[in-house]
Amino acid sequence: MPIQGGLPKGEYDYVIIGAGSAGCVLAARLTEDPLTRVCLIEVGPRDRSLFIHMPAALTMPIESKVWNWQYVTGPEPHLNNRTIGQARGRGLGGSSSINGMVWVRGQKSDYDQWEAEGLKGWSFADCLPYFKKMESFECGRDPNRGGDGPLKITSSRAAHPLYEAFLRAGEAYGLPVTQDYNSADIEGLHVTQATISGGRRQSTAVAYLHPVVHRPNLTVLTGWRADRVLMEGDRAIGVALRRGRNTAELHAGREVILSAGTIGTGHLMLLSGIGPADHIRASGVTLRHDLPGVGENLQDHFVASLMFRASGARSIASDLSLWNRPRIGLEWLLTRGGLGATSFFEVGAFFRSGPGEAYVNMQHEFLPFLADFQAGRVRIDHGYQYFLSQMRPKSRGWLRLRSADPDTHPEIVFNYLDDPADAEEMLDGLAQTRDMTRQAPWAAMGGTEIAPGPDVRSRAEALTWMRSIGNTEHHPVGTCRMGHDAMAVTDGEGLVRGLTGLRIVDGSVLPYIPTANVNAPIIMVAEKISDRIRGRQPLARENLRSKI
Repeated sequence: MPIQGGLPKGEYDYVIIGAGSAGCVLAARLTEDPLTRVCLIEVGPRDRSLFIHMPAALTMPIESKVWNWQYVTGPEPHLNNRTIGQARGRGLGGSSSINGMVWVRGQKSDYDQWEAEGLKGWSFADCLPYFKKMESFECGRDPNRGGDGPLKITSSRAAHPLYEAFLRAGEAYGLPVTQDYNSADIEGLHVTQATISGGRRQSTAVAYLHPVVHRPNLTVLTGWRADRVLMEGDRAIGVALRRGRNTAELHAGREVILSAGTIGTGHLMLLSGIGPADHIRASGVTLRHDLPGVGENLQDHFVASLMFRASGARSIASDLSLWNRPRIGLEWLLTRGGLGATSFFEVGAFFRSGPGEAYVNMQHEFLPFLADFQAGRVRIDHGYQYFLSQMRPKSRGWLRLRSADPDTHPEIVFNYLDDPADAEEMLDGLAQTRDMTRQAPWAAMGGTEIAPGPDVRSRAEALTWMRSIGNTEHHPVGTCRMGHDAMAVTDGEGLVRGLTGLRIVDGSVLPYIPTANVNAPIIMVAEKISDRIRGRQPLARENLRSKI
C-alpha cells in the first residue's frame, strides 16, 4: 500500500511508531513475511525535498521546523546553565534524513561491554553479521564487510589540500592511518565512509522503505502523531493518534513497537503512564506501569570545536558563498556530482586521550571551513576546524515531562561534564589536538587558532572555555535501556519489562553510547531485533578478520 496521510484504518499485527533509522528497517524486515500486517506511523512528512537528498544541503533540514523537532536541552548545569539545540529528524527516514551521513560501527569493546554486563547475544561477534547484512560497501563483500545489503556505503574523496593537511599532521603527531576503520581497529586517522551513493543521501527511508512501500501488507501513514500507547491491564493493544482535529485509534494484534527515537520514545512512554510512578503522577498522567528507568541514563557525545582562520590556502568557504550555491545546486541536479554530493565531513580520527586509556575515547571530525551549527542558522566562514568529541562519557542525564500535553516538549538535560573524569578526558584530548595542529604539514596552510585562542593556556582556562562553548554531537541514546537490573526498561530483545505487547527498538535501548556516530549502531539493533520478532535464530557469530 503506498504512503498515505488519510484516516487510519485496518487491522495490523504490528503498529510501529516512528519511520526513522530503526522504524524503516523494522517495516521492511517484518513485511518480508506476506502474512504479517504492519502499519508504520510517522508524524513528519514524506522525504520529497531535494534538500533531504542532496548531501551538501544537510544544514537546510536541520534549520527547518518541518524536518527537525528542534528540541532544546538544559539549562545544562555544568555548561554555565546554557540551553542547547538538539536536532532530531522528523519525517520519513527520521534522523537518517538530516544527519551528517558519517558511517561508523564503533569498536569491539563497545558491544563486548554490553554482553559483559548481562546482555547475552550483544557482543561484537554477535553484532558483526548484522552490520554486514545491512550494508553494501563500495569495495565489495569481504570477510568483514557486506556487499549486497540495503544501505550503500561509499568512501569520501578527501581531495582538498586541507583534508590532506589534516591527515599528514596526524601522521606527523604519531597516529596511524587506518585504511578501513569499519574493518579493523578504529584507532587512527581515516578517510570517512558515508551513507552517500550516486551523490545522494542513503537514509533508511531510501534504502529500506521506498523499495518495499507497495507491499500489500504494509501501510505507511504520515502526518499522524502518536499521543499515547493504549493499554488493557498490563498489555499494550494499540496507539491513540492525532492529526489536527482528527483523532483515531489503531490496534495491534501482536505488538506496538516504539521507534520514535531516544527523545521521542522516552517522551511517549511517560505520556502513556509508563515510567517513574511519582514523576508520572506529579505530571498529571494516569500511572499505568511503574518503571523507574524510563527517561534516565541519557547519554550523548560532548563536543568542543577548535577553529582556525586560514591564511595560506583557499578555504572551501569560498566555493560555498551565496553566489556560488546556485551553481553547486545545478551541477548536483544535472550530474549528482560536485560539492553538492558531499557532507564535507571527509576525514577524521579516533584516538586515546592518554597512553593509559584502555580504549579509544576521543574522535576528531574535520571541516575545511568554519561553521557554527549550533546558533539557529548555520554560518560559514574561511578557515578549518576540528570537532573534538568524547566517545565514552561517564556523565548521565535525564528526560522528564514538563506537561501532560503531548505537544509540549519534554525537559531534557544531558548533564555534560557532570563527572569530573569527563572534563579531564576532554582537556587531555584538547591538549593532544593542539599538538596535532602545530605539526609541520599545517604550516603551509598558515592557520591561526581563534578558538580556544592563544589566551587560553592553562587547563583551568581551557575548562572555562569548554563550559562556555561545549555542545552536542546530536547522538542521544539510552533513555529506555536494555538490561536486567531494576533501572532497565527493556530486556535484550527490546521488550518492555513487566508488560506484554510493547517493544522498543531505537537508540533509546542502547545501554552505553558506542564509539560511533550512532546511526549505524541503531540500524544494526533494528536488524538484529527484527530477526527476534520474526522468531528467527540469530545470525552466526563472526569475528573481524585481518586483511592480507
